[in-house]
Amino acid sequence: MTKSIFITGAASGIGKATAISFAKQGWHVGLFDINEEGLKEVANLIGHNKCMYQKLDVTSIQEWKEAEKSFSEYTSGKCNIFFNNAGIANFAGAFEDVHINEIHKIIDVNFKGVANGCISMLNLLKNTENSLLLNTSSVAGLVPTPGIAIYGATKHAVTSLTESLRIEYERHGVRVSEINPWFTETPILEAKNVSSDMQSQWERDFVEQRTKVHPVSKVVDKVWLAYNSKKIHHPVGLEAKLASFFMRFTPSFVRRMSKKLFKDTFI
Repeated sequence: MTKSIFITGAASGIGKATAISFAKQGWHVGLFDINEEGLKEVANLIGHNKCMYQKLDVTSIQEWKEAEKSFSEYTSGKCNIFFNNAGIANFAGAFEDVHINEIHKIIDVNFKGVANGCISMLNLLKNTENSLLLNTSSVAGLVPTPGIAIYGATKHAVTSLTESLRIEYERHGVRVSEINPWFTETPILEAKNVSSDMQSQWERDFVEQRTKVHPVSKVVDKVWLAYNSKKIHHPVGLEAKLASFFMRFTPSFVRRMSKKLFKDTFI
């Protein structure tokens, strides 16, 4: 029986690249995103005989119900991988400079949206042998991230949810894991809400500090690995692995390095 994957945030970036990769391997792919035009482009690229797509606002429980129903009809009630990937960021600078509405929006999409998916897709996952619920977290959920504090906070929350559901959903035969990307070549790095100070800081980080930015294909490789692995966390790139290691064993060192990296803008 053909395997299937349900992908949120599928109109661009990691979600789009994952959809293309799995479709090439013969999987049935469900494309979901708030950007319907972007979904159409991805569907045209993949081929409509290999996928289905539907607009989904992850903050809406009603739209989750409709998306789950459509995907269930497409796959005869199965879901091998639920890739809970949709997310947004705001690089506006210091936390007190971010508008409260923007803070709430990031929380709604990055955490409430993820939680909505974990609930809404459970029955399909329970109905599929060796199914995987795969959340997209981030290295920002593991280390201090001044300048994107609320983004990092939501990713910490996703990691905590992943850890807990890993235990809870085991009784249903559902594995729960997450990927933890380092900086990746996706539209999220081109966020519109970027102050001039933050833009210059990012340029210094990427150019002068030579911060590694990974191709999105490297993240897709981790999605495949996660499906065939029993591990819960899948850091993407050496930098992500080192950040996770040092934060666990020498957190004070990581905090000092983070402070040094952002001192020109925030200290």
